[in-house]
Amino acid sequence: MLAATDLSLQRGHKTILRNLNLCIQPGQIVALLGRNGAGKSSLLKAMSGEFHGKLQGSDARLSGQISINQCALDQLSPQELAQIRAVLPQSVQFSFPFTAMEIALLGRYPHGGGNSMNDRLIAMEALALAGAASLAERDVTTLSGGELARVQFARVLAQLRPQDVDSGAQPTPRYLLLDEPTAALDLAHQHHLLGTLRQLAKEWNIGVLAIMHDPNLAARYADQLAWLADGTLLVQDTPALTMTPHIVKACLGIDVEIIRQIGKPPFAMPCMA
Repeated sequence: MLAATDLSLQRGHKTILRNLNLCIQPGQIVALLGRNGAGKSSLLKAMSGEFHGKLQGSDARLSGQISINQCALDQLSPQELAQIRAVLPQSVQFSFPFTAMEIALLGRYPHGGGNSMNDRLIAMEALALAGAASLAERDVTTLSGGELARVQFARVLAQLRPQDVDSGAQPTPRYLLLDEPTAALDLAHQHHLLGTLRQLAKEWNIGVLAIMHDPNLAARYADQLAWLADGTLLVQDTPALTMTPHIVKACLGIDVEIIRQIGKPPFAMPCMA
């Protein structure tokens, strides 16, 4: 489990995160929802370990505990952490003409690999899972935003792929943190990415934390929704329990009617003025 306990973040006199308790279970997707400026990206960076050692000498203060598989996050070396946790930022631009295959292969470096035949097979599998196999030999500086997003998704899949995925044994719990993974994708690729995440979360025993803006898309694919407002986590639970007009209004600032049908996720319909 990846868990935050009593997590707070302050920058100067501004409170960014306030006494948060959040947990991501292996095999499940947690969608993080909230308005711009609510603290979503700061929370994801804290959960990934990005802030450790970076806040010293600044006016920022991080307090509370973050653990991964019952171990304090800051007790792991960068390589140990990279072997069980991958991060997909919202956008990355490349200035050098790497191929998509070379970007996917970057995911293998924490495991001591890089360009072996096995690494290349894993990278190619990851590109296929991401819907980017046809881009393998393309120069990434020539790709569209959506194509590059799919290649970056392949990189984190190559990083978290279990070594013995076909052995039948339960893989070591691993975690994937994504910042608006569908932002650059068309509708078909949004559903492909989220469907792939849902499948691999179960098969590879991965816990997923994904920042999302569309509550209906989140409710369709996520096991739990975590609703953030002004740095405070209001609730984390299933879509059926947390998708209410009050919570949507408090976190997203919009009046909605919740449509519920048996066997389907709840659907938030904006109220007409």
